[in-house]
Amino acid sequence: MNLSRHALYAQVYEALVQRVVSGAWKPGDCLPNEIELAREFGVSPGTMRKALDKLETDRLVVRRQGRGTFVLDHASKALATRYNNLMDERGELLAPSGSTLLSQDIGTPVGAECDRLGIRASEKVLRTRRVRCRQGRPYMYEEAAIAAGRLPGLEHDGAAAAGDYLIVPLAQRYGRHLGRAAEKVGSTPASPEVAGLLGVRLDTPLLQLDRIIFTIDEQPLEWRIALCHLKDEYYFAQTT
Repeated sequence: MNLSRHALYAQVYEALVQRVVSGAWKPGDCLPNEIELAREFGVSPGTMRKALDKLETDRLVVRRQGRGTFVLDHASKALATRYNNLMDERGELLAPSGSTLLSQDIGTPVGAECDRLGIRASEKVLRTRRVRCRQGRPYMYEEAAIAAGRLPGLEHDGAAAAGDYLIVPLAQRYGRHLGRAAEKVGSTPASPEVAGLLGVRLDTPLLQLDRIIFTIDEQPLEWRIALCHLKDEYYFAQTT
């Protein structure tokens, strides 16, 4: 592949991303070394190194000293919960030990779904409601909407194909890789329905998490609102 003499590392990065997204490089594959890639793209090793650095920052690859650069498997436990900011009393990521799927369907968007997901009213969303539990105690009620058209094949497969999904491995299954997430944190009183599902009193203050997850090319993929009743658990945010 020939790029302009003045090509920026970002252009190389985009080309590398397409190889991952298209499946030309699959999870677990080892990439050609830096020198080989630089020669193929007609850029300097330094430019290629910067492109690979960004690829690693965006969690598409991992570099292993003495072994090479590998495409990450987003279905792995470490990456499947990468957007979870809830921690347990030991300071570890809060992993649900069970969940109950309340409803799930593919239909036309309603309410704010078009705006939050950046889709048209004629497009489809996968809508999911569920309760997550930890050690037998329900602690989170979730309502999530996925822009189904951004996971090619999902509409054809139907809602049952998603099931009680985790968004990271689900996206990878349909050939999409995820980038950043934006989450707003607030509080809201428990409604009669949510109070019953979480086993709390009506109007109990709940932590509200309003989150949008974007694909690597900045398309909103999933909008989720979660209502949480925490005890020893807490929300953790880190800035760099």
